[in-house]
Amino acid sequence: MARYLSEEDAAAAGITIVHEPEAQRFAIHRASDAGDEVVGEAHYSFPSAGVVDFDHTLVADSLRGTGLSGLLAKRALTSNIAREHTVRASCWFIEGYIDKHPELLNSRD
Repeated sequence: MARYLSEEDAAAAGITIVHEPEAQRFAIHRASDAGDEVVGEAHYSFPSAGVVDFDHTLVADSLRGTGLSGLLAKRALTSNIAREHTVRASCWFIEGYIDKHPELLNSRD
């Protein structure tokens, strides 16, 4: 099983992480012969003014343990959405990622 340490590693394998604001998510896309497929997402909502809640994270079973969940969480937490709002994490994975990497939120201006 491949291990992705950076978005560049993932991109070399045809996997990209994109922000899809219309769906309120950061999505993992994988290119294949059958076309582009969504294989993961970090969904967010705005429960109140000035607050973004990362409420759900999912990665396809076949890609668990590859590092993609961490790359997805990092992308979401370093995005403009996160920088411009107070971050709340009702998703256990995002909450745990913040606990392991508090500098992602503490270094914001």
